[in-house]
Amino acid sequence: MALSDSILIQISQKKTNYNDLLTKMVSNYSTVNSAKAALSRVLKNLIAFGEIEKKKDDYFLTEKGKNTVESKLKNKILITINDLLEKSKKKNSLEHVDDIVKHLQIFLERSKEDPSLLKIGKTGSNFYISDLQFLKKEIDTSVSHYNYISSVLTNQIKNLEDQNFEDYLILNLDENIFVILDFLIKQYNFEEILIDCSNQYPQTISFFEENDFFIKKNDFIFKLQVKDISFFKESLLKDFERSLSIRFKIYLNEILIRFSFGKVYFFGPFTIITKIKEKSTELKSL
Repeated sequence: MALSDSILIQISQKKTNYNDLLTKMVSNYSTVNSAKAALSRVLKNLIAFGEIEKKKDDYFLTEKGKNTVESKLKNKILITINDLLEKSKKKNSLEHVDDIVKHLQIFLERSKEDPSLLKIGKTGSNFYISDLQFLKKEIDTSVSHYNYISSVLTNQIKNLEDQNFEDYLILNLDENIFVILDFLIKQYNFEEILIDCSNQYPQTISFFEENDFFIKKNDFIFKLQVKDISFFKESLLKDFERSLSIRFKIYLNEILIRFSFGKVYFFGPFTIITKIKEKSTELKSL
C-alpha cells in the first residue's frame, strides 16, 4: 500500500498528529531524517490535493479524503479477493483458499458496520457467487479425498504398531531423563552401560575423560557402572550450558538413546517407546 493510502487510513481511524504518523512509518526507513522527508512530502501533496487538512497540530480528512477512503481504499480488500480467486482458477488449486476465506470474512463483517462497503463491492468485485461455490466444491472434494487417505493411513499405522515397528520420542534433557534411563536399565537388568562418543566432537570426549567414574574402553567408547548413574546425572546437569555442546549415544539392547544439544532422542520398537512416553507423562504429572 502506498504511503499516502496508509496515512489516509490512519487519519480516518483516529485523531492523528505528525508524531503519530512518523512513529508508524519510521521503522520502514534507514534514518529518521529520510522518514521525515517522505512524510512531509506526502502530507504536503495530500493537503494540496484537498484530501486532508490541518487544524492546530492534528490532521483530518476532508470530504474528498473521506470519499477516497470509502471507494479506493476500501476496495483494496475486494481487489485482494479478486486476485486470489484468479490465481486459484489459473492454478486450479486450493493454495490460496485460507486467505480468500479470511478476506471475504473481513469484507462481510465490515459491511455490517458500513453498508456503503457492500454497495461498492457489488460494482467493484470481479468474482461471482458461482466462483465461490466452485471453490467450495473443490474443498469438499479434497476433504472427501483426505478423509479417505486419513482412514487408510490410520489402518496402516495400526498395522505397523501391531508389528512393533520402530518409533521415536524427543524429550528435553532434565532430571526426568535419568529416571527414564533407570527405568529402561531395570527392564533389561544391565549392570553397566556403554557410551558411544563421536570423534567429531572432542568436547564430548573431554567431558567423559574428566570424570573418573567413566571407564575408557577405546578412543570413543566409555563404560559406566549402573551404580554410578547418579554421578553421571550430577556431572551432566550441573553445567547445563556445557551439556548443550555434548553429543553421545547410549545403546540398551534395541533402544538407541541420543543426547544432543539439550535434547534426548529415544529410538526403538513401538512398544518400548510407548512405555517411555507413558513414563514421561507420569513424571510430568508429579
